[in-house]
Amino acid sequence: MKILMVSSECVPYAKSGGLADVVAALSRQLNASGNDVRILIPGYSFLDLKKSETIIDDLRVVMGFKEETLQITQMILPDSKVKVYFAEHPLFTERTGIYGEHGSHAYRNNHYRFSLLSSSAFALSEKLNWTPDIIHSHDWPAGLVSSYLKENKNNGNFLNTESVFTIHNTGYQGNFSKHDLHSTGLPWNAVSKDKAHYIDEINFLRAGIENSKAVTTVSPSYAEEIKIKGLGHGLEELLVSKKDAFCGILNGVDYTEWDPEQDKLLELNFSAKKLNNKWKLKEKLQKKAGLPIDKNTALIGMVGRLVSQKGFGELCTTNGDKSEAIKQICENKDVQLVILGTGEKWIEDDLRKLGKELPNLKVYLEFDNTLAHLIEAGSDFFLMPSKYEPCGLNQVYSLKYGSIPIVRATGGLKDTVIDYFTDKEASTGFHIPEMSSESIVNTVNTVLHLWKNSKESIDEIRQRGMAKEFKWEKYAKEYELLYKKCLNHD
Repeated sequence: MKILMVSSECVPYAKSGGLADVVAALSRQLNASGNDVRILIPGYSFLDLKKSETIIDDLRVVMGFKEETLQITQMILPDSKVKVYFAEHPLFTERTGIYGEHGSHAYRNNHYRFSLLSSSAFALSEKLNWTPDIIHSHDWPAGLVSSYLKENKNNGNFLNTESVFTIHNTGYQGNFSKHDLHSTGLPWNAVSKDKAHYIDEINFLRAGIENSKAVTTVSPSYAEEIKIKGLGHGLEELLVSKKDAFCGILNGVDYTEWDPEQDKLLELNFSAKKLNNKWKLKEKLQKKAGLPIDKNTALIGMVGRLVSQKGFGELCTTNGDKSEAIKQICENKDVQLVILGTGEKWIEDDLRKLGKELPNLKVYLEFDNTLAHLIEAGSDFFLMPSKYEPCGLNQVYSLKYGSIPIVRATGGLKDTVIDYFTDKEASTGFHIPEMSSESIVNTVNTVLHLWKNSKESIDEIRQRGMAKEFKWEKYAKEYELLYKKCLNHD
C-alpha cells in the first residue's frame, strides 16, 4: 500500500508531545512491513534542513481566491526508508514555534497555516505523480485533509484514495471563527454536515471525524470513554454516530530508546534477571536529588507535563481541612518523591514551594531527557494520576524499567497496567479508582504498606511488568487491517 501521513509533528524533527513519536514509529513499522510510507510535515524555522534535498521549488497550492507557492524538501526518516517531505512556506519558516511563540498564545492564523499543510498534500501527490491509497492524518492540525479529499473526489481526482484520521487528544480541537473558512477554499458542507448558524465555529477535529472513512484514537478504553457524555469534549454524539468506523488502537513503544538492557542514557544497564544495577541507579538518583540513600525507602517518580490533566490539581490543591495530596503522601517518612517536568505556572509555583517544605520531595522544573531515563530506571514506583489519558507512554516505559506504575484507571493507563486490587495473580501495577486527592493518597498508602510488609508481592508484580511488551509490530498490523478494510481489500 501507498500511505501518506500528514502531521504537524514527527520526531526527530518537530515535537511537542507524543503525537510526534507515534507518527515516526508507526510509519517506520508500516514501511518495514513492505508499505510505501511517506510523511508530510511543515518545514518549521527551527529545523536543520541543511542535509535535506529540494525536490520541488514551486509547488502551487490554490487556497480559495489565493495561490500559495511552497518549496518541498526531503529527508529520510532515521532507521527506515520512509521519505519525509517538509512543506516550506513563510507561514512556517518565519515563525519560531509549532503552534505559537514559546510560552504564549497560539498564532492567530493557525487555521490558514494548517489548512495550507492539508491542501498541499494533494498538490504534492499530483506533482510527484504518486497517488496514495491511504492518507492518514493526525489530530486537529491535519483535520481538514479529509475535507480536501472530499472536494478532490467531487472534481474527479483521488477517487481510489481513502482517509483515516487519528485523534490523539479530544481536548485540543482547533476551533476558529467560521469567517476564517473562506481562506481555506472549502465550502461549509466540506467541514460540517450541519447547517451554519451565526455562532458556529470551524472545528478542525470535528471535520476530520465527520469526513474520514475511518477514525481511530490511541487506546481502546479512551475510545469508549470519549463516547460517554461529558468525557468527549462535545464530540460524544458524533463519535457514537461513526459506529464501526471508529475504534481505539493502542500506541506501541519504540524499545530501541526505552530498554533498560541497552539504554545509552543510563550509566548502568540492567534486566529483569539482573536487577543489581537498578538498585545502584536508585542510589545515584537519591544522591543526585539530595535524598538520603536508603534501599528500604520507597522511591516514587513522576515525569511529564505539569498540567491539571495529569492530576496535579488534586496533587497540589488543599481539600477542605486536608493538605495537598503530595504533602499527605510525604508525611510518610518511608517514601521519597522525585518530580520532573514543566507546565502551568501555578503548579510549578506550588511544587517549588512544596519542594522547599518537604525534605523527602525533590522537584526539577525543567525538561531533561537523561534525568527522565534515570527517574524511570531508579524509581521503585511511577505515579500517573491522570484525569484522562488517551494512551500514555511513561507507564509502559515504567513497566519495562521495573518501576511499578500507580495509575488512574482511565484510557490507555487502564489498557496497559493490570490492577493488583482486582487481579493479584496477573497484576503489573496499581489502579487509582477515583479522581480525587483522597483516592490518590489512599492508593499510594496501600502500595507503601505492601512495600513494607510484602516485598515478595512487589517483586512478583515487578517481574510480570518487565515481561510485558507493547511493540509497534502488533499495532501497525491493526492499522494495516483497517487500511485494507477502508479500501475494501480482504
